[in-house]
Amino acid sequence: MRRVVITGVGAISPHGLSAAELWKGLREGRSSTTVLTRFESSAFPSRVAGEVAPFKITDYVPKSYRKATKIMSRDIELAVVAADGAVRDAKLATRGIVESSGGKKPDESWLTVDPRRVGCNIGAGLISADLNELSAAMAAAKEPDGTLSLRRWGRSDHPTELAGMDRLTPLWLLKYLPNMLACHVSIIHDTQGPSNTITCQQASAGLALAEACRTIQRGEADLALVGGCESLIHPMGLMRWTLLNRLNIGANDQPAKACRPLDQAAAGTVIAEGGAVLVMEELAQARARGARIYCEIAGRGESSSASGVSRPDVTGEALAVAMSKALREAAIGPEAVDLVVPPGYGIPEFDQAEVRAIHRVFGSQPRPAIVPMRGGIGDCGAGAQAIDLVAAAIAVAEQIIPPAVNCPQPLDGLDAPREARAGTALRHALVAASSISGQNSVIILRQIG
Repeated sequence: MRRVVITGVGAISPHGLSAAELWKGLREGRSSTTVLTRFESSAFPSRVAGEVAPFKITDYVPKSYRKATKIMSRDIELAVVAADGAVRDAKLATRGIVESSGGKKPDESWLTVDPRRVGCNIGAGLISADLNELSAAMAAAKEPDGTLSLRRWGRSDHPTELAGMDRLTPLWLLKYLPNMLACHVSIIHDTQGPSNTITCQQASAGLALAEACRTIQRGEADLALVGGCESLIHPMGLMRWTLLNRLNIGANDQPAKACRPLDQAAAGTVIAEGGAVLVMEELAQARARGARIYCEIAGRGESSSASGVSRPDVTGEALAVAMSKALREAAIGPEAVDLVVPPGYGIPEFDQAEVRAIHRVFGSQPRPAIVPMRGGIGDCGAGAQAIDLVAAAIAVAEQIIPPAVNCPQPLDGLDAPREARAGTALRHALVAASSISGQNSVIILRQIG
């Protein structure tokens, strides 16, 4: 079977606009969650968020594609930035890179790709519409008593006035379809191989990676751009998480300490935005072109729980099943895993379920270091596991375990390091995701010799 490795990483997160800045923030054990500034939030009980720093999306696309940025939602922009970083890190001379470099490769070490052999699988979330755009249309569709009318949404009662839907730009929907993340990335970089969009919340990126990995193993592609991105930072997203009682509402005066995953003082999570894209490549090709290889995709496991929407599987069984599947495919036992990156919401009932899953697989005194990533950046939905995968890939490549941010009192004997650890063997890293709706995705990364 063809072996698949990671040869490029790109990320955009509250720590910065690149994978290097993400890794720097993680290694330093820094928290970048702050008071929410994107919109007026004083009426909400939680006013903390992991925001991405300002950027110009036109800096990340070829000049010929700049008009298309007008129909990019925030989620799409995040994916385009992350993909640009991953492709450049892997030194792939895609169409987007060549056009941005004046019609030629940046230098001869860059791989000229066959677009027919490059896939694109990106996880996406529920993209909420811009309220300023939507509210004007909704207002025009009201009946005199204030109720929303589907009839007035589609047809105005006055020939000189626009109906509700007519107040939206004709291309409005293209900004908010989840598959548009992979669509824009594949157009920019001309990836003509197998493509898909996975919409399974926090487990999206791992499921996308697993699908792309199988595509390469079957010989249907040699490369793939894989990941996930999402922004939860908008009024509708904040309202949704508030109504679900998932947020820490008592840390508005200490935003950097609001998210405390797998810690005894955990009191809720923090909404965020961001994500990552990875370049996956067939091993023989990567070695032949002298690519930097971060690690190998050694094992994959998936499962789902029957606990219902927005409720954790309190037994931890479903997540443990996915972990066991990934270990079996990697042909290793739990003792070979040196780092576990768990979902780590910071929501007590979900954290307890994760701990039970870890104990089911690794025993009552788990040996591997447990490093949840949410403590420093918050939860960015479909981008969460993608960020975790980039962090774990760099950790395996550099043989450094970053600290667990905001986890000074870990639950049930977990080994959550307070400082970065270097100089110890990091053979395998297990990256687990468990979505709010019960989908589980586990990926095992292996050090490459």
